[in-house]
Amino acid sequence: MRHEYRGNEFRMGLDSFWHVERRYNNVKPLVSKYHKKEDDLRPAYRRDRKWEHIVKLSPTCYALCDGGYGDPNFTSTYAGRVSIPTSKADIHNLSPIVWDIQVQPDGSYLETVKVRNGTGDHAHTSRYQFLYEFLPKGLLYVGGSDGRQHIKIAGVEGAKYYLPKSKSVDEQRWNNYYKSWSSASDFQREDDQKYLKFGREAYVPDPINSLTDLTFSDWKLISPEFKPVNPKSRVDKERKKELKPYINEFWNWALAVGGTLHTSDRRHVHECIGILRDHRVVTSSRWSSNVSFNPSNVQKILKEPQNELRVQLLTVFMGKWGVRQAIQQDDIKKLRATYNAWINNACGLVTKTKGE
Repeated sequence: MRHEYRGNEFRMGLDSFWHVERRYNNVKPLVSKYHKKEDDLRPAYRRDRKWEHIVKLSPTCYALCDGGYGDPNFTSTYAGRVSIPTSKADIHNLSPIVWDIQVQPDGSYLETVKVRNGTGDHAHTSRYQFLYEFLPKGLLYVGGSDGRQHIKIAGVEGAKYYLPKSKSVDEQRWNNYYKSWSSASDFQREDDQKYLKFGREAYVPDPINSLTDLTFSDWKLISPEFKPVNPKSRVDKERKKELKPYINEFWNWALAVGGTLHTSDRRHVHECIGILRDHRVVTSSRWSSNVSFNPSNVQKILKEPQNELRVQLLTVFMGKWGVRQAIQQDDIKKLRATYNAWINNACGLVTKTKGE
C-alpha cells in the first residue's frame, strides 16, 4: 500500500477502484474478541484504526467506512458496543466514500466515487479527517472558515463543490430511537441523496501487470450540484405591532432607571438570572453564557408596570448584553438597536430557519 506524505497532505494511496480492490484482497481480516472472522473486517490502512475499513458490496463496488452511519461493524445503539445489523443498501447510501465501476461498450470503464458528509447539522470532525486522508488523488477535501465543507477537483479552477450534511440514518437506528424523538424531523429514514458523485473514464490493460499501467480521464462531477443556504430570521411584525406600546414603555423606563442598576456586578446579574429562573422567565442555566427566555412570561412582565420582576429583567438585559447607561445620543441609538434585537428574541417574535 502506497502511503504518501506531501507537505500537509496525508493520503492513503487509494486512488482508484483497483487500488481499493487490491487493498481489500491483500489485507488480512482483523479477528479479536470483538470481531469474528465472518465479520470480514479489513482495515483500509492501519490495523489499530480498525473503524476505518473496506466493505466489499459486490465485485464492482466497495465502500470505505469510518465507523459512522451505515457501518456494518461499528454501527451500534446508544445502549452498548454490540453492532446491529446493517443492510447493503444502507452501507452503500451512508458510507463516506463508495467506489464503483461499470464496463462500457468500448471495453473501458466508467469509474465513480461517491462522497458523503455526516448525518446531522453538527460538526463531523472525524468524517472530515477521513475524507481528507482517503479521497483519491485529484479530489481534495476543503473545509471552510464558514463551517461548510467542499470537495475540489485538483488543478481545475472553479471546480469546488459544496458537500451538504445529510439527514438520513440507517434502518436499525431509525427504528431504535430516531423516529420517536421530538426532533425526528431533523432526520429521515430515506436516502436524501445529499452526496457528490464524481466520474471518470478508466482504461485498464488485460492483464493488469501494474496499477501504474492504468490511465484515466479527468474527474468530473456527475451528480447534482448543491448550493449552501444561509440561515434566516424573520420577525413577526403583526405580533410585534400588538406589543409595541409595552415594548416602548419598557424602553422608556429602562432609560429612566437603567443607570441606577448594578449591571456591572456580575454576581448580582447572575442572582437576577436565578430569580427569573425561579419564576420561569429564564429557561437557560443560571451560569449559561447564552440566556434564553420564556416568551409568554417576558410579555407578561412587559404588560404589568408593577410586576416585581421588571428590575431583574432589565438588569439581566443590561448586564448580559454588554449594555451600560447611555450618555450620548449615539449611545442611545446603539442601545435601542441592541434592545430591539433582544426584545424580539425574548418575546418569541423571531422565527429562524436553519441554513445548510
